[in-house]
Amino acid sequence: MTAIAMTAQSPPASLLIVDDAPANLGVVVDNLTDRGFRVLIALDGEEAVERARFSLPDLILLDVKMPGMSGFETCRKLKADWRTRDIPVIFMTAADDIDHMVEGFDAGGVDYVTKPVRIDEMMARINVHLEMRAMHRTLVEKNRRLENEVAVRECAERELSRIRDELEARVAKRTQELARANVDLRAQQRELLDSREQLRELGAHMEAVREEERKRIALEVHDELGQLLTALKMDVSLLKMQLTDSELLRRVAEMRELVEKTILMVRNVANHLRPAALNFGLASALEWLAEDFGKRTGIPCQFLMNASEPVLCDAHATAVFRVVQESLTNVARHAHATRVHVTVTRNDAGFELHVSDNGRGFDPAVAASKHDSYGLLGMRERARLIGASLQIDSAPKSGTVVSISVPFNTHSGKQHDQNLDRR
Repeated sequence: MTAIAMTAQSPPASLLIVDDAPANLGVVVDNLTDRGFRVLIALDGEEAVERARFSLPDLILLDVKMPGMSGFETCRKLKADWRTRDIPVIFMTAADDIDHMVEGFDAGGVDYVTKPVRIDEMMARINVHLEMRAMHRTLVEKNRRLENEVAVRECAERELSRIRDELEARVAKRTQELARANVDLRAQQRELLDSREQLRELGAHMEAVREEERKRIALEVHDELGQLLTALKMDVSLLKMQLTDSELLRRVAEMRELVEKTILMVRNVANHLRPAALNFGLASALEWLAEDFGKRTGIPCQFLMNASEPVLCDAHATAVFRVVQESLTNVARHAHATRVHVTVTRNDAGFELHVSDNGRGFDPAVAASKHDSYGLLGMRERARLIGASLQIDSAPKSGTVVSISVPFNTHSGKQHDQNLDRR
């Protein structure tokens, strides 16, 4: 494993070595310095606590047996201070004294090395814990950003709820005035009430979906990420055993793989909130969606672009993407299909997008009459909001085609010159 002492973009990692006889660690200090680390020295526990509070090193190598304050007591003081409690502490102890290391772990230590120190083993342990610390900082920052996004969304939802309540109150007042003015408007009043009820049902369903999504994300981050980090800690604990150099390198490689899986999982969570591919255009996002659908469901999904790629504003591209996403979700849940095609074509009025499958099909009229057909209702509403039209062609045992037609006036007014044929 390569030491992560410094990169072109980051300052060198700092290590605080605490030992009442630092001359015994000359080789260790030289090796750390040669590898790009910034090394700080403290001669006793009190000095170590003060230097740690002032310098905030990335990792502390702490001798167990020192006159005055022991290494274990020093570690307890570091962990009791909010400024230094997150700094990983690796104890240095004699080989015949490792039985006392349980007390060291209780004090807050994360690992230990035996004296005389073996450079390769020490570097492996240091690098593992520096990577874990860097990953922890990254996850904390991502969690903070997610919490901020949730707070912003909740604020927006409260404002939308207030506006909706205000509009509903105005509609109710106007409806009463029209009913008193003309009896012939009673039919329109009933239609308005029905529409308002549908909007309420849709709003309630959307809120339930959002809440369920937040719960799903929280569970995914908590459970899966927790399991990966637990596995990583277990592997770290294995390093406490006396291993050969090749075995140690193998263990470190496994730890790196676990870290990579953790990072990948966090990226997947972000993709469920908003696919990063949307930043590169609708075609890229749809291509990613088709590929992801095939991987998740095992149903082959082919994406075909038979036109120049339309340039949409972010809101419209997201709406089209969500319609396709909901269509593919319905295929996975209900269609029992063996293949799916997502096709984009162009006509004189705009462009059309089709999601077709060879599944068992259904009766659209029957589905629309059901009170729980929120998926179809949501798709039509998304299309309507961007000035597009949605059509569903299906029949039992005949497959299904979901088509959305987006007029040119929905575009930004520009098209890519190069025709794309994406598969």
